[in-house]
Amino acid sequence: MIRVRQLLRFSRSQRGDALHAERTAALLRARGADEELVQAGFLHDLAKPADTRLWHRVAGTLLPRALRARLARGQGTFARYLDHARLGAEEARRRGASERVVALIARHHEPPVTGEERMLHEADREALP
Repeated sequence: MIRVRQLLRFSRSQRGDALHAERTAALLRARGADEELVQAGFLHDLAKPADTRLWHRVAGTLLPRALRARLARGQGTFARYLDHARLGAEEARRRGASERVVALIARHHEPPVTGEERMLHEADREALP
């Protein structure tokens, strides 16, 4: 239930996604992350659609992983929201980010495997309002 309350507060903020990215990067920096990991934290939601609504966020959190993967196909806001990790990684690559940063962005909603993925995952969650 705490997650839904966080999403409610988050969705009411005009600059919610930008503040979240800044907080994620700041948490990583405070924990001693190197600059590439901090950059991944700052850019991890780069491709999240600006017109994302609360129901997109709630449904994306509650839906089973397999269903989210099927629904992530397409050009609508919900599909782009569900696919924002992959799309963000592609955009980061186009902007010249290192392959390490690209990989971290691409996997930021997957179960963490490495220590740095775990750090990003934890900072991402803690940076919610």
